[in-house]
Formats: sequence, C-alpha cells, structure tokens
Amino acid sequence: MPAQKKPKAGKAALQGLLDSERFLRPWRFRVVSVGDGTCTVVLPLRKALLRPGNIVNGPALMAAADVSIWLAIKARHGVGYDALTSDLNTAFLRPARNEQVYCTGRILRSGRRRFYGVAECHDKDGHLFSYHTVTYIRPA
Repeated sequence: MPAQKKPKAGKAALQGLLDSERFLRPWRFRVVSVGDGTCTVVLPLRKALLRPGNIVNGPALMAAADVSIWLAIKARHGVGYDALTSDLNTAFLRPARNEQVYCTGRILRSGRRRFYGVAECHDKDGHLFSYHTVTYIRPA
C-alpha cells in the first residue's frame, strides 16, 4: 500500500476557513480530522436544527456532507483552491435523534475539472444516518 500523502491544508487552516466564511457560520461546523482528500466535521447539536420528534433535519445533514467534501478538496489541493458543488445525491438511512452529527467526506477521484466523492453522516460510533455522493466542479 502506498504511503498516504500529507494534506496541503491541515485542521487549523480548514477550521480558520470555516470560521471566516459568513455563509458557513450559522452551521457552527468544527473540523475533527483531515487527511489527503478526506475531512471529518462535526455539526454540533442545537435546537434550531431539530425538526419534530427531535430529529436533526435533512438539509443539515446535506450541508454537512457538502462542506466535508469541500474541505476534503481543499485538504488535498490547498485552501486557495476553489471548487463548486455540481451534484449532491442523498440517501437517508436512519434519523439522527437529538445528537450531534459527524460527517466524513472522501474524494474518490480528482480530475482536472471534476471531483467525485462520498460523504457519510454518522454518530460518534460510526453508525450511519445518511450517505451522499457528491460531484464538484472547478470554475472555468
């Protein structure tokens, strides 16, 4: 097995990016871990994210998936590297009931213009809430 490459953007740099981007601040994502082409974030539990039945709402899981892939791309290519969501498909597997959500994004393939990845939203023990396939595109 080949050695894992060191990420070009680490945990502190990615957290700094999250904290500096106004459109991401309301989510309060925290970076948990970073690798070359991988990133795990946590979405802290807040009442504002809960739908009836104390279930974390679906759009929150989709946002966690989207941001985990976005950060995984930046981990691989650097914070200044830009890419935009082109496609996001979601399968909801079980509800996240009144608990914080972790989401691990992983780049499967990096092309010149397109990136393909998967993201899994899960609890702290790895039990899945949702599974996402994501395509990102590099702006022209």
